[in-house]
Amino acid sequence: MSRIPGAIHSNGVLICEARSEDFPIIYVNPAFVEITGYELEEVQNRNCRFLQGPDTDPAQINDIRQALVQQRDISLTIRNYRKDGRAFWNNVFISPVRANDGHATHFVGIINDISEYKDHENELAFHATHDALTGLGNRALFEDRLQHDVDLARRHHQQLAVLFIDLDEFKPINDTLGHAVGDQVLIHVARRLEEAIRPSDTLCRFGGDEFVLLLPDLDDPHHAQEVAERLLLELAQPYRIDRHELYLSASIGIALSDEALENPAALLQQADMAMYKAKQQGRNTLQTFTYDINQKLTQRVTLRNDLQEAITQEQFELHYQPLLTRDGDIHGFEALVRWNHPVKGPISPGLFIPIAEETGQIIGLSQWVMERAAKDFLKLQPLLPNHCRMAVNLSPMQFHRPSFLSSLRKTLEVTGLPPTALELELTEGILMNDTEAAIDTLHALRGMGISITIDDFGTGFSSLSYLRHLPIDKIKIDRSFILNIVESSKDAAVVQGIIALAHHLELNVVAEGVETSAQQQHLLALNCDVLQGFLFAKPMPFEPLTHWLAVQQQNAL
Repeated sequence: MSRIPGAIHSNGVLICEARSEDFPIIYVNPAFVEITGYELEEVQNRNCRFLQGPDTDPAQINDIRQALVQQRDISLTIRNYRKDGRAFWNNVFISPVRANDGHATHFVGIINDISEYKDHENELAFHATHDALTGLGNRALFEDRLQHDVDLARRHHQQLAVLFIDLDEFKPINDTLGHAVGDQVLIHVARRLEEAIRPSDTLCRFGGDEFVLLLPDLDDPHHAQEVAERLLLELAQPYRIDRHELYLSASIGIALSDEALENPAALLQQADMAMYKAKQQGRNTLQTFTYDINQKLTQRVTLRNDLQEAITQEQFELHYQPLLTRDGDIHGFEALVRWNHPVKGPISPGLFIPIAEETGQIIGLSQWVMERAAKDFLKLQPLLPNHCRMAVNLSPMQFHRPSFLSSLRKTLEVTGLPPTALELELTEGILMNDTEAAIDTLHALRGMGISITIDDFGTGFSSLSYLRHLPIDKIKIDRSFILNIVESSKDAAVVQGIIALAHHLELNVVAEGVETSAQQQHLLALNCDVLQGFLFAKPMPFEPLTHWLAVQQQNAL
């Protein structure tokens, strides 16, 4: 991740026990792992002094210790060390989380890597048949060789294989260390691949971190898998670039020719599909193409086409789930899209929403959701308290479109929904891309009177220390933390820390996924503001929702 001055970056979060000796760590978020290199299992029950090193200021270490003993806030910039020994300047904020008696039960620490890296974005220039960076052939050369070797294999009744090699997690190297280091890594990868193959094989770079290998005249089909396994081991060895020791893995897809092959380019497509399957299996592995893989990807393409038809024919409907205040009053509703396919039946949003995001179809779908939710809310508004809002989930693609604000204003104007009746739910990741523009958009929304909620809070790279600068109103704690809040003291501590920090920043907190009375009572004890979940009501279509509201009003009499 590039460190751009003035931009918001992911902040590491850790939670320590305040009442245990030596203040042991009980939780760190993914951003902490990204910054330090230490996994949660490596730091649990340890004091955070393992981040200190030879150049860490002893006076600052003492300041932190005194703040912990005195149970007070402290903010400072200190020189810390990652797991691999590299130093980084760490902007630290530590704050106690207090019980009702005023004594601290936990400490929440926020760390931010403020070391700057220059991001070199020099696009590689390609020659006609060779890659300028590595000296390997490019796509044009590969396709020419593939056609030639397939023709030769047919004449001699031989078999060949195509290996599609994609590096795992290469982008973070480019982003954090710069393209100069990334380019050196790609050159080292190319040399290792060259040294591991035969002179008759064809190795090409397709750009980025993708390499393709053509293995002609195979003695045995299993030879392709043996080559792939050897390449995985070679690529996993450490790369020493300047002062950096880097580790990579790769995902490899294998496609084997047969006598029925008509189009040589199909081998490349099949190897690509198999590589994608290897990525899904956890990466650092290989996968040989089968027609079962092709069938699943075909189903995905079919679903994409069905999705476009569903948008055109309005096969979707909205279900609404109530949000309740601490006192049980109606706070608002969340609009959730549902798709009941005329032939295939109900299709999970977890399946069709990602496809809509990838294809851009989410724009048309989101527009329909916004308009329908607005119209339905206006029908419900006479039955609701004045403060109620309709919450609509916002797609990152929709949010970052230049026309987003003007389109939203037009929708509000056409439907007649007051901006003060609308709440938009955004995921944390929206703020990680094009941060300055994202913040400008948030301010514009706030200026219109629209409420903003950060959804699925705690599951991504939280920028907690910047929340006080953002024009948002609520954070919604992800249901994964609520599920075991009664049984797990660690989950309870995480939720308690989030609520305490949010209230300190004058933000309201919504807990989603509340399913039991015990969870409800625990959240109320932690001063959670708004609750949502099956315990109170499942998402329901408009007509059942109006009936539910009538029952609620009758019970209130």
